[in-house]
Amino acid sequence: MKFKKATTTLLAASMLATSLMAGTLTVQADNAKEIAVMVPSADHGWTGAVLTYAQEKVDEINEEGTYTAKVYAATDVENQIQQVDDLLSNTDSLAGIVILPYDNGLQSTLEKIAAADVPFVQFDRVINSEVIDAKVVANVKGDNEGIGYETAKRFIEDGLTKDDYVYEMIGDNSSVPELRSKGFRTYLQEQGWSDEEIDAVVVKSAATGWSRDTGKELFESWFGSAQCDPSKNTWIFTHDDEIAMGVLESLNGSALDAGKKEEFLKTFKSLSASSGLAEIYAVLKDKHQTIALPETYDLFSVTYDPAMIKEAVDVMIKHLNGDTDIEQDYVIPVSVVDSENVEEYQPFGTYEEK
Repeated sequence: MKFKKATTTLLAASMLATSLMAGTLTVQADNAKEIAVMVPSADHGWTGAVLTYAQEKVDEINEEGTYTAKVYAATDVENQIQQVDDLLSNTDSLAGIVILPYDNGLQSTLEKIAAADVPFVQFDRVINSEVIDAKVVANVKGDNEGIGYETAKRFIEDGLTKDDYVYEMIGDNSSVPELRSKGFRTYLQEQGWSDEEIDAVVVKSAATGWSRDTGKELFESWFGSAQCDPSKNTWIFTHDDEIAMGVLESLNGSALDAGKKEEFLKTFKSLSASSGLAEIYAVLKDKHQTIALPETYDLFSVTYDPAMIKEAVDVMIKHLNGDTDIEQDYVIPVSVVDSENVEEYQPFGTYEEK
């Protein structure tokens, strides 16, 4: 599936009709219940793009007028918990909640939403419990297992063997990285790898927090350690484009030991990423300002479009409008993007290409 930015269709037959329609929408909005769209606050990266797309969708809903909508951007776990508590204090005005949980610490809060009989959709990060699973309208997410699965498939196609080394740079300790890791292992198992063989090859980093800077720090620490052995073929599986950009910046900078880097690049086979960041697409197009498209190793990114938040809100609206044919496990497929097909895909964010 290729994701495109959603567009808003403006309906107007005449100046008079437009005025009348606007008046009608105002009356509807005054009496409409609210759809709360709850996401972590961020000004960059994938989460920042989610916030931007969430606001675009909220604006569309408010313009249409059947429901009101508002974005709640949480600065931390406690802030998101408080936001939910505030909403549940007045459920009479609440139509439903679409939430990207800040982290797994939201379990009891999501159970409060379920107990209050407020319809809710989880987006991206899925928290499970008997209470939550019994009431959640849908868990809308990209195919996190598919990201790991497609990454392992690409690595195998490019020659990954049981004598090699895979450095897996995880995002955090939530369900998202767990699923990506699971998908990676699943494909290797399908190729006849045992759990012991996988564990001997795949080594995980500490959590990067989805941060480019943290990813760079962890990569450089790993590179300087004995774990990084240039005599072995090395493959790096990152969970996000920002993390991969940190690795690319490090490899193209001067922080690494020059001699070891020269040897490492002879046996470095692939760097994988995920999401669709405009900057990494610029690298794939060989139009980045400072980082050239790698010639000695494979670089690719698996789609995980932040615009999926709009689809999550649409699922909530379908439910509120009486649609009973909604899959609770609502998974959006992924695609592999590389230098051959990058022009076919819409990135998120901005980057001034050269």
